[in-house]
Formats: sequence, structure tokens, C-alpha cells
Amino acid sequence: MNAVEERRSAIGRSGLFTLAFLLAEAVLYYFIMTAGGETLKYCCFASVVLCFIYSLPFLRISPYITAGLGLTVGADFFLVLCSASVRLWGMVFFLGVQSVYAVYLHRALRRPLLITVRICLAVLAVAATVAVLGKRTDPLALVSLCYYAFLAVNILCACLRFRSGRLFALGLVLFLLCDTVIGLQVAAEGYLPIAEDTWLYGLIFSGFNLAWFFYLPSQVLIALSSRKGVFFKKRRGG
Repeated sequence: MNAVEERRSAIGRSGLFTLAFLLAEAVLYYFIMTAGGETLKYCCFASVVLCFIYSLPFLRISPYITAGLGLTVGADFFLVLCSASVRLWGMVFFLGVQSVYAVYLHRALRRPLLITVRICLAVLAVAATVAVLGKRTDPLALVSLCYYAFLAVNILCACLRFRSGRLFALGLVLFLLCDTVIGLQVAAEGYLPIAEDTWLYGLIFSGFNLAWFFYLPSQVLIALSSRKGVFFKKRRGG
């Protein structure tokens, strides 16, 4: 078998692997959108683990994406399988996820100004949290807002290289939509109560799993972006 045939064979195997991955995620997505209780919980976690497993064969060409998906598994272990009392650890892992993606994006863009923007936005997020919540400020709120700031800058960075990383950029946008829903739900529980007769309350507590409607597609797109190094070998680190 010559080099061309070997390449075609490798691409074919990769395509079948991707198809199996997408079919499995589609089944899990169906149960996530329709099931409840323990079934919902384990389907949610399994879908995230599957994204990480999918990225493993592409570890050499996309180490940052694989690392981010691995940390995502850790985050969802605490947020999906464990009680709300360890929610902080989940957000610490998620901050790690966005930190890894930040390194990946800054290595690709090489624009020092964006690092300054990231730091300033994180500081502003902490200051705003303290200013708004006052004595109700806690580590969970601080870590969550820092995480949200990192995610926002990552989206900006990803959009600057959108042509070479469409899947990753779109995945981060869906990530942000998911976290906006969850952030509003958590805020309504005690940080910044939302009146039950408002459209916003009705939207975020509609009974439809809006957060995971955005979240699983975001992780699938990010996982799919890990294989692009097979075709774009000049790109480094993911």
C-alpha cells in the first residue's frame, strides 16, 4: 500500500469513527432532552465522557483540546453526579478548561494585547461581583464570574481565527449560551432573585432542558475540532 492509499485508508477509518461518535451522541442527546431522574444524570455525564474519548486519538495534534475536554469531564463529575455542595469544585475545573483553551488560542494568535484584555476583564468581573453581591459574595460567585470572563475572551479569540477553527468557535458560543442559562438559574436561587412572573424566569425554568440543549452540541463541536489537525498539519497545538 503506497502513501496515498494509506492516507485514504486513515481518513476512511477516521470518518467511520466520527460517524459512530455522532450517532452515539445523538442517542444520548435524545435521552437528555426527554428523560429525567438518574437516567438524565448518567446520560449527561456519559455524553461528556464520550467527547473526551473521541478526542484521545487526536491527542498528538490537538493536546490542548483533549486536555480541555478531560477537565470538562472533571467539572461535570462534580456538577452532574455530585451534590450542589461541591459545585465550587466543578467551577474550578471549568475555569481550568477555559484556561487551557486560552493558552491554545493565544499560541495560535500571538497577540499579547489579548492577554491584557483577559486579565483586565477578569479583574473587572471580580470587582463587579463584589460590588453587586456585597456580603453575599462567596468563592463560587468569584470563580464563576472569572470563568465567564475567560470564556468571553476565548470566544473573541476564536472568532479572530474563525476561518481555521469554525467548529471550535461555534462550540464556545454554544458553551456561553449554556452557561448563561445556568448562571441565571443559580442567580435566581439566591444571589439575584428573579421574579417568577417575568418572561426570563419562565424561560430558564420552563421545564425544557435549555442548558443541555446548548451544552452537548458545544462539546461535540469542540471534540470534532480536535481532528482537524489530520488535515491541517501546519497548525500547532490543536
